[in-house]
Amino acid sequence: MIIVMTRLPVKPEFKEQFKERVQEKFGEQGLTQEKGFVKMNILEPKNIPSMGENNTFIVETYWETMEDFVAYTQSQSFAEAHRDLPPREWFAGHPTVEVFELIKEK
Repeated sequence: MIIVMTRLPVKPEFKEQFKERVQEKFGEQGLTQEKGFVKMNILEPKNIPSMGENNTFIVETYWETMEDFVAYTQSQSFAEAHRDLPPREWFAGHPTVEVFELIKEK
């Protein structure tokens, strides 16, 4: 299984607006119909006082194979999902994408 983690650093003053947007719009452009799609999780950052501020949302998508994920990135669903992005001023930096293969699950 392939897990794709997109990290989205959001400015604190836009955190609530971003949260509302991801809950309403992310995953709504045909993602669930794509071959090999398993699930999507959206993680909201939480703060622990002794660790400082955390404003990075994470979008996890799970895919049966790397080929399924790559095919999604070339699909109409992907193009639709990335057409109406949140305003750039909401972000504290550039989003990053990390891809992992699950090697153990309990």
